[in-house]
Amino acid sequence: MRVYNPVDIDDVHRKIAAADVPHYGKYFVSVARLSGDKDIETVLRAFDIFWQKNNRPDVYMVFVGGGDVNKYRTIADTFASRDQIVFVGAQKNPFGFMRGALAHILSSKAEGMGVVLVESMLAGTLNIASDCKNGPREILMDGAAGLLFMPGDADALAMHMENVWKNKAPIKQMIKVATQSCTRFSAENII
Repeated sequence: MRVYNPVDIDDVHRKIAAADVPHYGKYFVSVARLSGDKDIETVLRAFDIFWQKNNRPDVYMVFVGGGDVNKYRTIADTFASRDQIVFVGAQKNPFGFMRGALAHILSSKAEGMGVVLVESMLAGTLNIASDCKNGPREILMDGAAGLLFMPGDADALAMHMENVWKNKAPIKQMIKVATQSCTRFSAENII
């Protein structure tokens, strides 16, 4: 029997309700530590592919998280989409960023539990995640509760971003499945 790390669903809902949605208009968000294992570079490449392929829309890529901001800002500055890429650093309450996003992106090379995916589900936001070892596939119910791509595949991630942007993905259905499945992570069920 698999026992998940419990998520305090009521606490997450309180934080979501208290969070302000940022004023970026349309944006994708990645809430993750800025480090190599989270494969931020794939997200940067994918966003640039998406942005250029779709005639440079007024869409942003927002990164929420601490870590090596300077390293990733330097990499971001090499892309044509550099002015659409924002690093806001670690936030006390990142849930507003999740709640207002077109989709939340997790591009990890490996995961343990991927609690951030559950938190995004609770915020009612679509997840796009790498199908890395441990976590995302199971949390996203084999793709019924979010979109999956192979780790490091920037083209596949860019295609998912385009499908979300153009409303070609079954977003409402996936969010419904995701939201309804969150109770499996509640402390009460885990106990």
